[in-house]
Amino acid sequence: MNIFYRTVIGLGIATLFTFTANAANSFVCTGKITTLGVHSTDRAFLRLEGMAGPVNICNLGKTIGTVYPVSAEQCKVAYSTLLTAYSMGKSISVHFDNVSSSNCSSAGAWEVATARWVHLDG
Repeated sequence: MNIFYRTVIGLGIATLFTFTANAANSFVCTGKITTLGVHSTDRAFLRLEGMAGPVNICNLGKTIGTVYPVSAEQCKVAYSTLLTAYSMGKSISVHFDNVSSSNCSSAGAWEVATARWVHLDG
């Protein structure tokens, strides 16, 4: 195999590993909810203060995510907690998984960022 093909294959494999590693990022964000909703495809969305845009935290109809997958039942419980926090004006902490971003302020609008846990702050 000549050097060109080895380089292309090597770059392809490196890109695959880089994408896979980025998809497994996780981080915790804390703040008040600025956006909370459900899309017609059963996707629940959340945006906290300081986030670039709303992210897809779970699906009300099926399990999503590979690192700490979130089931439909877990999604419903998390969404209920989020509604409570929003209606009370409380701050929350959310641990996001399966996200390609590296922190709260860089989380891309509408990307998957499953909510591993949702904590209503005191």
